[in-house]
Amino acid sequence: MQTNSITEVEIKNVKPILWQTHCCTQPFSLWNEDSLITMNKMPDNAVSHCLTSPPYNYNLRIHTGKYTKRSVNEKTKYDGSFKDALTMDEYFEWQKDVITEMIRISSGLVFYNIQMITGNKVALMKLLGHFAEQVKEILIWDKVHSEPAMSERVLNSEFEFIIVFEKNNPISRQFDIANFGRGTLANILRIKKNSGNDAAEIHNAAFPRPLPYKLIKYFTNEGETIYDPFMGTGTTGLVCIELKRKFVGSEINKSYFDLSTQRLTNKVGSPELW
Repeated sequence: MQTNSITEVEIKNVKPILWQTHCCTQPFSLWNEDSLITMNKMPDNAVSHCLTSPPYNYNLRIHTGKYTKRSVNEKTKYDGSFKDALTMDEYFEWQKDVITEMIRISSGLVFYNIQMITGNKVALMKLLGHFAEQVKEILIWDKVHSEPAMSERVLNSEFEFIIVFEKNNPISRQFDIANFGRGTLANILRIKKNSGNDAAEIHNAAFPRPLPYKLIKYFTNEGETIYDPFMGTGTTGLVCIELKRKFVGSEINKSYFDLSTQRLTNKVGSPELW
């Protein structure tokens, strides 16, 4: 498996010291591969924090009381690199592995954004149970305006979860890094979907810029390294650069990876940054 980064360095059999030298001394490092492959190369505590939103398993639906896979044109969804239609058990096992690795490689927090939908509901509840002892907090992202229900007798969807995992002191809801005053920040973030993101038309599940901005600003420090295993179009990386954090990202989709590379390269090239 070839790995790609903006420095055009091919790294195979990465050792901890090489990983630290390559990925923690530059403003950002991007990897065009499955994120589990990237994380497998990382030693424990390789990054400060993780912040991500995985695919939601959108194309697993229900028909006549049974799960079925929605028929989709693969070219319009991840360019065929991911179908977003795993069985419920497959999705649970995959995300269990991803969360386990994010907790292992992070010395601090893991922010995991997900919306509960038909294709992941059972798996999400199982994940919360499996990682119950690593859940530090649950934030609600209120998107202000509801997304219309897909069918009759279904509620509109207006919020998503941001589950915060931690391995060091999850029993406490008190954060080690809290760049906010007592009583000034609630666990509901009201942010319009796709606000402040010029890539929203390209990736329909792109973060609105204010969402990673608030999480990174309030819960991390300058100079720390943030990893996003589902980088998409690189919005989290852009915010990291703006806030003087380092960024590591993985993205399996080549077109999204190339777009992220261009966006972050342009940002680092700005004269006022780095």
